[in-house]
Amino acid sequence: MSSSNDAPLNVFTPTGLAALSGDWTLDPAESTVEFTGRHFLFFPVTGSVPVRSGRAGLDAAGSLTHLDATVVVAGFDTGNPQRDRKVRGPGFLDAGRFPVLRYAGERVAQGAPPVLTGVLTGVLTVKEREVPVDFTVDEVTADGEQVVVRATAEVDRHVCGVGAMRAMVGPRLALRVRAVFVRTP
Repeated sequence: MSSSNDAPLNVFTPTGLAALSGDWTLDPAESTVEFTGRHFLFFPVTGSVPVRSGRAGLDAAGSLTHLDATVVVAGFDTGNPQRDRKVRGPGFLDAGRFPVLRYAGERVAQGAPPVLTGVLTGVLTVKEREVPVDFTVDEVTADGEQVVVRATAEVDRHVCGVGAMRAMVGPRLALRVRAVFVRTP
């Protein structure tokens, strides 16, 4: 970490991402993936899924060289044990056969100033089905050897091959990610 005299780096500047060049490891204990969906198409259901692992890299120019992250399907949690068992089961995510969801980032496009955001383009793998998913990167802060990324996306579960109970469960999930990366030595 930097000292208290150092200001966090705003990475959405011409030199910001380049200052983060190198390899980074996702800290699962500090990272979160949360979601909001709809039950009976009207009632919001929120929950989370635990982060298992991830890594990222940026070249000297600040371009993404690799990004991958996995979450643990068996940890799907909305606070309702009956619903959670059903979603983890064969009719939905099928955690027994497909224990993780994977995201592979392909590139980051920075917004033009004064918009200090970006778009992370990549592929989400759900039950061996690859689906393009773009995350809006809302915030990236760097402080010494740690980078925190906050991003959002919307995923259509039907496109991902999770089509059970269409009349009771809405198709779209809003995702909120807080990914904490530490520099890989």
